[in-house]
Amino acid sequence: MRLEQLLSTRGLVQQTPNAYEIRDRARLVSPQPIKLFYGETYDEKGDTIDSIKYYLFVAELADALREEGFKVDPVILVADIAACRNVTIELHNRYMVLGNDRVRFVEQVNEVYGTDLRVVRMSEYIDSSWFVQKREEIMQICEADSILMECIEKTVPESKVDIERKNGFLYSFDEIATIIDLDVKVGPPREDLYDTIARLIAEKIVTNGIRSLFLTPTFPLGMNWAYFFANEGIEEHGITAYKAGSKQLHRHRVIIGRSNPDYIKQLITDSFISIDSSLPNPVLDVGIISEMARKRLEHDPSPIILADDFYSGKITPDELKDTVGENVEKYVLLKF
Repeated sequence: MRLEQLLSTRGLVQQTPNAYEIRDRARLVSPQPIKLFYGETYDEKGDTIDSIKYYLFVAELADALREEGFKVDPVILVADIAACRNVTIELHNRYMVLGNDRVRFVEQVNEVYGTDLRVVRMSEYIDSSWFVQKREEIMQICEADSILMECIEKTVPESKVDIERKNGFLYSFDEIATIIDLDVKVGPPREDLYDTIARLIAEKIVTNGIRSLFLTPTFPLGMNWAYFFANEGIEEHGITAYKAGSKQLHRHRVIIGRSNPDYIKQLITDSFISIDSSLPNPVLDVGIISEMARKRLEHDPSPIILADDFYSGKITPDELKDTVGENVEKYVLLKF
């Protein structure tokens, strides 16, 4: 798929640098590869199809740039240490094991879909001298700037600000130190705060700032209209793509290796769906992910037009549900 086609995929990409900006960055860092990045934590509920959405997108972005002759380093970060910071000490070992499981899952995606992604664990570098030094420099810059520190505080939920303040906002600084040297960072829109701070710091140290590329939010399946009406925060930001248990909605998610295809088809049938493109459409989202998977399996380089077909009326809501139910089983669930 050509770069412009990928970046303009309706229903998949929410905000992106334009193709020229990405090519310009690739030329700027040449002969070094342009660094493409997606990072995630996880929980005990399993591996989501929504994580696959990001893996496949990073792979498609890398392929599009390679086809134009650029060197590319597409990285998936499994932030095991970050995930462990959100649980009790007693669960630390358990969550490190879950981190290994997530790494194996990304490697499976590599094998099934030929994505050629480089998988990195946060635990592999977080205690290294170069990373600790970089984090210290970033902390010093922020602590000397009240506006930056206000931004750092905003990256933390209000209920945890006092705790993180006592810990020196280490979680946030680890995140910023990880992303500050990247070229293109792919993620959900809710990560904009981290990206903005990284760019502000990059200006102060006179280095390239990261380019943020946000995919569309993740929504739960099997919900009616009233659910989204009553949960405006869900409608705007969605749920956490890479945590199957986000907002205790794991029974409304496609979880690889755990979800029964017939159960998922029923969730799809029960899902609220609208021809208004401004409203959440979890069925379409799963359909686009399944289409991305199909295209990689079949080496089909054509653009993804499922959203265009649906919102133009070429596909009815019932037809979309039937198609998505079949495709998610055939091209995703049965592959693992």
